[in-house]
Amino acid sequence: MNSLHLKALLLAAETGSISAAARKLGKKQPQVSQWISDLEIDLGVNFFDRTGNKMSLSKDGERLLPYLTHTMSQLTKLVQSAEIISQGESTVLRIGIENYIPDLAFTQPLALTLELSHLCIEVYREEQHQLMRDLSEGNVDIIITHESDTLHHQHCEYCRLGHYKEVLACSPDHPLTKLPIVTSNDLSQYRELIWGETTNNNEQYRDDNSDGFSPSYGIFSDIQLLVAMLKHNRGFAFLPTEFVNTHIESGQLVALHCDFEPAGIDRRIELCWRNGLTLSPYGSQIVEAFKTHHQLSDKPIS
Repeated sequence: MNSLHLKALLLAAETGSISAAARKLGKKQPQVSQWISDLEIDLGVNFFDRTGNKMSLSKDGERLLPYLTHTMSQLTKLVQSAEIISQGESTVLRIGIENYIPDLAFTQPLALTLELSHLCIEVYREEQHQLMRDLSEGNVDIIITHESDTLHHQHCEYCRLGHYKEVLACSPDHPLTKLPIVTSNDLSQYRELIWGETTNNNEQYRDDNSDGFSPSYGIFSDIQLLVAMLKHNRGFAFLPTEFVNTHIESGQLVALHCDFEPAGIDRRIELCWRNGLTLSPYGSQIVEAFKTHHQLSDKPIS
């Protein structure tokens, strides 16, 4: 059973179109159609219901699709792992870190990684969706991101590391400090300061981030400038405790108690790495360092 034929079948099932699958594979439609027909004959199952020029996944196809997806995922891991073994040790390791993840998630593991004198390290920041794309396309070896909605990553290895705390903070002179418990309605009356990237279209930003707490906001890519604005009583913000703890302890900022997150917000972090990386001695060593030497809460059991 040809792996390329299985890939064609999966693409056709995912896109609902043999022609779309053929385009993705760079093949002619009749050829891909024949591959799929041959597979259906070999397996004794019709994956698709065909009516004229239209096709849809059959009930049998729906039942078998999870097995096909899993098979192709395992095949990808096999191929990538074999490439790692055949190519030997790489001299360059690329690590991608999602924007706004605090240093405590990666500083110590990075320091340990840099002790490997034979290895060159490239570290960059990027948005989560781009990091996942880089990993799937083989452009990065390890990524650190906020935990996604994906229950199980099928195209890479992964580990849920732990979490860091976010706190709701403002100036001691802010009106919110007069309230024993802050509600979401209270927050909507004042400006929210957001740690994030600005865009050319602020309306689009608000549309894409409609879960904000206030219609009035300020966006800052520079965390130090944002904290300075908090001290100047220009709004409130949810920020990692790492960036505001010393200011709270010195009385320059105040941690607020809110009814919807009475214990603070836990932001969970996960580590993903390319298939086969841990088959190399340095890869296994580095992944283990990121698993065990971060300073997040709830470290995974070794």
